[in-house]
Amino acid sequence: MSATLTHADLAHLAERAIHAVLRGSIADLAEINHPDAVNREAIAEPPATRGTGPVAFFATGEWLRAGFSDLAWTTENSVVEGDLVVIHGTMSGRQTGDFVVWTPEGTVERAFAPTGASFTVRQAHFQRVVDGLVVEHWAVRDDQGMAMQLGWVPPSPWFLWRCYLATRRARRVARSASVTGE
Repeated sequence: MSATLTHADLAHLAERAIHAVLRGSIADLAEINHPDAVNREAIAEPPATRGTGPVAFFATGEWLRAGFSDLAWTTENSVVEGDLVVIHGTMSGRQTGDFVVWTPEGTVERAFAPTGASFTVRQAHFQRVVDGLVVEHWAVRDDQGMAMQLGWVPPSPWFLWRCYLATRRARRVARSASVTGE
């Protein structure tokens, strides 16, 4: 644990990091994340999120905001043990765009078409903090609960068709971006 930061300081920093991903700028994230910080959850996210530091964490936020509006985080409790901070709470939002899931190889696996529905699910975020900066993040989320609240599960034939079209669209955009080097 950083000698100058109390448990409360570390918990507050970890909560700020979550809020910065959801609504912050790269500058906000640079105040909180180490340049070499890694997000262990990026394996199912777009290639831009798989780097390190504030830019990669900002890319995670852009990915989430492309699929969801009104994203919010409420902390219910936190635990600090050494340099590890665990924040437990609820994430909420409304699906207003395609939510694209990526393969470990960095290609589009599938896209979930927007339903306009809202969700509120429990999550736990684990963050390792060194010298007052987040250096590592991973999470445990209730993705099944979110899918059920958003109407992804069980899928209707109409929703499956819309997801098929959304997946085709996402793959076309990803191919175009890789050709242009974006």
